[in-house]
Amino acid sequence: MKTIPSDIGGEPAGPVDTIDHGMKHWERQANAFRSVVQMHGITRTDELRRAAEELGSRYKDMHYFEITTSAMRAVLLEKGLFTEQELAAKMAEIRARFDVPDEMDSPIKKAASK
Repeated sequence: MKTIPSDIGGEPAGPVDTIDHGMKHWERQANAFRSVVQMHGITRTDELRRAAEELGSRYKDMHYFEITTSAMRAVLLEKGLFTEQELAAKMAEIRARFDVPDEMDSPIKKAASK
């Protein structure tokens, strides 16, 4: 039987953090976007779950909203709503407009990878 990255039942995971840390601004935006896209029938929960499971080994290193946003990106690309090039161009435009570094150049990502 094939296991998927989200199938971690019974594995040691340490204590569960039960403190509500709230959502970061981008997490609220991503959650709202996912809600609107699903409300309009563009995506379905099972599609997003499948795309999240297909993240493979990256799944365990990602936070919840990184997983759901990556899954949403994959499904919308599959459906042809935009191309990889269009997405990259829009992301570059927004980064330039708001002087935001590429996520891989982010101090947060660099600190997390150490």
